This record gives sequence, C-alpha cells and structure tokens, in this order.
Amino acid sequence: MLDLSPDAAQHLRKAARINDSDAYTLRAQADSAPTPALREALMALADRHLRLAVHQRQLARAMDDARTTGRHGPELSRSA
Repeated sequence: MLDLSPDAAQHLRKAARINDSDAYTLRAQADSAPTPALREALMALADRHLRLAVHQRQLARAMDDARTTGRHGPELSRSA
C-alpha cells in the first residue's frame, strides 16, 4: 500500500532539497572541468538531479492533496 503520511511527503521534500544541492554542486564542478566531455557529462547529471527534484516535489504535493481530499472532500484539494 502507498504511504501517504505527512512523514513520507516530508521525506520526499527533503530528498528534493538534497537533489537540488547535488545539482548545484555538479554545475560548479562542471565549470572547472578539464575537458568539454567531462563538463557535458556533469551538466547532464546535474539536469537529471534537478528533474528528479521536480518530480519528488510533485509527488509530495499529490500525496498532500490525496490526504486532504480523503479528509475533506475534493473541493479543498489544491489540484482541483
């Protein structure tokens, strides 16, 4: 069963912050990369971290909405 608890959503938000931080670190490393190929690889990895962070936040928001909808009905859902 899917865990829709507030703790699970909070863990996703924390993971998203970590992925953001990792992405910015990778971008900084890419700026000083010795070769263009390494720079491109680091930038691609940074982009993946940022995309993952976006999806983690979206999932956390959907989990919050599902909990809210379950308690109060669909009229209070943010996605409605």
